[in-house]
Amino acid sequence: VSVRVSTNHRDATAMSFHCIVPGHPPVSANAFKQVASNRWIVTLECQEAINEVVAFVTEPLEPSTALGCHIASPPFEESSWHYLGAITAQAPSVVFKTRLVWTARDALPTCVQFGIELQPTAQLAARPAEMVSVEVLEAGRRIGKDLYEYVASFAAPGGGVPPPGYIVLRGDVFERWLARFNDKCARSGLDWLYNSG
Repeated sequence: VSVRVSTNHRDATAMSFHCIVPGHPPVSANAFKQVASNRWIVTLECQEAINEVVAFVTEPLEPSTALGCHIASPPFEESSWHYLGAITAQAPSVVFKTRLVWTARDALPTCVQFGIELQPTAQLAARPAEMVSVEVLEAGRRIGKDLYEYVASFAAPGGGVPPPGYIVLRGDVFERWLARFNDKCARSGLDWLYNSG
């Protein structure tokens, strides 16, 4: 199975960025279409869902610049772009787990546009990468709320010291758990689920 790349524009030949859908040939900078003075995009198509994209540079970036990496699924509207993270002088290659950012509308696309944007490093450092979709965070919130309501249904009547077999929970346990869940997802997507027993 090969990745089909649209190569109808060649304005990025001076750049050294590349991307790879794992298991397929690398896509070089000359396959990207320049859409603004500091932005390039390429359309990638596979027979299977595109769950990961590797991006890298073969020549060092200037210390004060970075390449912000974005991905979108059809119909490639402004609102469908997801910010994945940045390639910097300190991190010249990155593996993006795109399956974590797709929404129900995106499904698991076999055709995507991968875009890069040359920006100041400080500007990109201030912008958190999208590690999970809003829908995943909402599903986590609803699951947590359901669990809280279920556990709360076992509360000992009348307050006081709970009888054996009952536990006491803080009133804000759900809010504290949700903040922890959102923080973990923002830092490492859903990878933390696989690292905790």
